[in-house]
Amino acid sequence: MTKMSDDNNTKLTSKGSASLQLCFGGYSCAGIKEENQDAFAALIPSTSEIRSKGAIACIADGVSSANKAAEASQLAVTQFISDYYATPETWSTRKSAAKVITSLNQWLFSQNSSFDSHHYISEQQQQWLTTFSAIILKSATGYIFHVGDTRISKYRHQQLEAISQDHNCKQGANSVVLTRALGADSRLQVDVHQVDLQAKDIYLLTCDGIHEFLSPKQLKAALATLPPVPDNKALEQLSQTIVKQALAAGSDDNVSCLLVFIDNVPNRQLAEIERELREKSIPPALSIGQSLDNYQVKKIIHASNRSHLYLVEDKNNGEQLTLKAPSENFVEDALYLQAFMREAWLGERVKHDNVMAINGINDNSRFLYHISEYIEGQTLSQWMYDNPKPTIAQVRDIIKQVISALRAFQRLDIVHRDLKPDNIMIDKYGQIKLIDYGAVFVASLDENQETLCENIPQGSVNYIAPETQLSMQADHLSDLFSLGVICYEMLTGQLPYKPQSKSVNYTSYQQWHYRSCKQYRPDLPLWIDVTLQQATQANPELRSQAFSEFFSNLNKPNIDAFNDYKSQPLLERNPVQFWQGVSLLLFICLMISLMT
Repeated sequence: MTKMSDDNNTKLTSKGSASLQLCFGGYSCAGIKEENQDAFAALIPSTSEIRSKGAIACIADGVSSANKAAEASQLAVTQFISDYYATPETWSTRKSAAKVITSLNQWLFSQNSSFDSHHYISEQQQQWLTTFSAIILKSATGYIFHVGDTRISKYRHQQLEAISQDHNCKQGANSVVLTRALGADSRLQVDVHQVDLQAKDIYLLTCDGIHEFLSPKQLKAALATLPPVPDNKALEQLSQTIVKQALAAGSDDNVSCLLVFIDNVPNRQLAEIERELREKSIPPALSIGQSLDNYQVKKIIHASNRSHLYLVEDKNNGEQLTLKAPSENFVEDALYLQAFMREAWLGERVKHDNVMAINGINDNSRFLYHISEYIEGQTLSQWMYDNPKPTIAQVRDIIKQVISALRAFQRLDIVHRDLKPDNIMIDKYGQIKLIDYGAVFVASLDENQETLCENIPQGSVNYIAPETQLSMQADHLSDLFSLGVICYEMLTGQLPYKPQSKSVNYTSYQQWHYRSCKQYRPDLPLWIDVTLQQATQANPELRSQAFSEFFSNLNKPNIDAFNDYKSQPLLERNPVQFWQGVSLLLFICLMISLMT
């Protein structure tokens, strides 16, 4: 049996009553058997990780027919927790857990010699096998991952409900055969559920040595004996009591019970969230020579009604850095302040040569700002002014570097959502840097109920993806659309679609009409036009499906796409040219009729 917890083995606490607060307690023993092949583990991480990754409780029951059952169960619970917290903080809970469980299963399966055609458990064929059930508690949601016949149940308002479903089947009068387990099949099927957490919930994780011998009525009676707000010790004592009751009821297996008590879940009101966002003061506009904390202003790089950007010198070491501060115009805009803080949080976690490095927000300062690397260069917008007709090779080099940054975002479950020339820097060595990523979508943060909900699409007019405008949805294909628009603009100085205005209100993908780049650059080959049209398709299902596909098509013709394009009627290929032709034909007919 393994048990893991936070250093103090106490409930998680953090600032404010809005935090997730919980505690664990469990007990396990071999029962009448010689060896205990069960294992359970629980961990509450640091306050910073609890918001991005959550807390974990899990249980495993090694399959007795496997000669490495105990080792398999121990490995499952300890490695799952260790590897889960090693995944990026930006990943969604489901993605992180799925990656870890898949890796665990592959390793366990690789230790086994073979498996039968029905994927059932066989003493001769299997060596490392275990059931596994885990609940990840994050914000106000519980994420459950389950394989086998260990069980997770919820006790709420004196009612006990089994959340997971046992993966076994009866064979004969007294024989039960396990149909799923970690290590039993290379193609593991995992049950995944989500539950809404409520204060005073108790989650009960048990092995079959418990729930096969104690009825729901008996378990409810035991749980009803807990004090209103139990601590770890009370939960552990009750777990031990439940184990003893199962043994007294005739349990002939290992017996393990782990209890999770939810003391409080985040349920903050809008005013609470906004008040926390405004805890730091927005600094006033600074002049050259003035200082903010340890940073002295050397140059005003940019000043607008949204933010101020300064070249500053660190007084401690003389290093030149960039200081970014919100504008005082947004002191009451909680959504903007949330985005500003999210940018700093993310900047500390994305380490890539083509992404601006951010040191984060200074927690010791009473002012809200963040410090980033200083990039000596120009925006892509300025570069386009200076290079109105670049070569395809020049454009490819820039697009390749931007794709490299966007791939890093994609691997981290991040969507930029505001990709445009003003948010791309080119330094004096020609290196690309993505900047200003306050509008990013971060999968892990999106799961939390401790942030403000966005009520308008994030992005910039003419670059924002159509699906984001229509449904507020965004993924890496949305960034690919924006990149396609930028590529088109670099080559032509124009936009692939008619520029939008506030009066334009599109309601369907059919309202976006692509304009051939050859209207503005007749020297460009047709296959480049086909590539740009595919990358900027309004409907994401018809768009290039990967950054690699777009870049490959930008380097050499995609014959299939090119042939499909040529087979389309002129009205679909180039509606502008089609209607120009129709207009010309009608004009000629009119002139002929007038002459006759």
